Amino acid sequence: MTMSVARGLTAALGSSRWTELASPRGPSRRDRRNVGSARARCRATNPTTALFGGLMAKTKKPAAPPKPPAGTETDAVAFKAAGLVLAVPSLGTFVDTEPALGAFDVSHSDPRAFETVSDVQHFSNVVGTDCFALIALCALYVLSDAAENQRLDSATYQRLALAVALYAGANVVGVSAAFVAGAIGDPELPSPSPAAVAGVVTALAPAGAVSARAIAAYGGGFGEAFERVKEDWATVTDLQSATERGGYLERYLKLSFWASMIVGGSFAFSPLSPLAIVNEYTPSSQFIQRAFGLGTVFMLAPAQFVLLDAAKRGRLGGGTFKKLNLSIALAIAGIDLMTVYTFAAAQALSPDADALKEASGGIYNYVGALAVSFSILAVYLYQGLFAKKDA
Repeated sequence: MTMSVARGLTAALGSSRWTELASPRGPSRRDRRNVGSARARCRATNPTTALFGGLMAKTKKPAAPPKPPAGTETDAVAFKAAGLVLAVPSLGTFVDTEPALGAFDVSHSDPRAFETVSDVQHFSNVVGTDCFALIALCALYVLSDAAENQRLDSATYQRLALAVALYAGANVVGVSAAFVAGAIGDPELPSPSPAAVAGVVTALAPAGAVSARAIAAYGGGFGEAFERVKEDWATVTDLQSATERGGYLERYLKLSFWASMIVGGSFAFSPLSPLAIVNEYTPSSQFIQRAFGLGTVFMLAPAQFVLLDAAKRGRLGGGTFKKLNLSIALAIAGIDLMTVYTFAAAQALSPDADALKEASGGIYNYVGALAVSFSILAVYLYQGLFAKKDA
């Protein structure tokens, strides 16, 4: 009787609310759908919602386009090709220095039986200069890897690209200047032959070009690169401070950077070598001597700064930085072995005072340079083999 009355009231009033009250099961599915549709119609017809919804739709900004890749397979192949072009003459010179020395028209003899102290000096300069190509080859290798992984816009790789570009450019300018000096000067003085100039340009120009392209395409151009140099210079001139992660190693790398700049600069920008059995002032001899300094200033020192920056960030255990450490250790080892060998060879010739009248440095400089160099070698070798990333 009671249920009949409730149904009658519901039918009479036409309200789902009465049904909900009367029925123990609550509102039906159809009723719920009808209520949802009604609410949606109310929102759609609400003038405030319609107005601001339309304005928001009109003012919504489009999504930013995806960032272009910082490196391609083509870039990677270009870096590898440039490395191969540089590796062939550089590694070949370690095996046989005669072709290079002949192209520069300087005296030379079999390294197993030197004839004069000048021959020893020329051999020493060529081999020492060639050692910096090992660091450049490593830089080209890691740059090719960065291109494959689209990371050429990273500050690390932009610094390395700038170093390779400057190293290549400085040597090309240097050999060209020596050639011009020989052409307009005394024709009797040894000067680079056209083959020597062509050899240096062919070996280094591809590396410089592909590095310069990476700077222009992914680093904002050389203007941005030199702005970074200013910031890096402020870092390396602050010798007193160090980050918590970098600590003493960061300070050590700053001192190593400055040692390279000072020693390298004295070779590159002074006609008198700080360590030489014989100082000669011919176009060829000056270039071979100064090229050692150019490699130190433009290849070794920038690579050391890259390691300094990695130490600040606790990243020396990364593959890129381990390879750089090992390449620097290998270059220093080559220079040290060459120094020891040529010093012994010069002593075996028993040169008289006249033969050594143009010498510079002396025995104490040689011993001191070797002691410092061997200690530096140990640090870079250890970091290359055992450095770990910070957690």
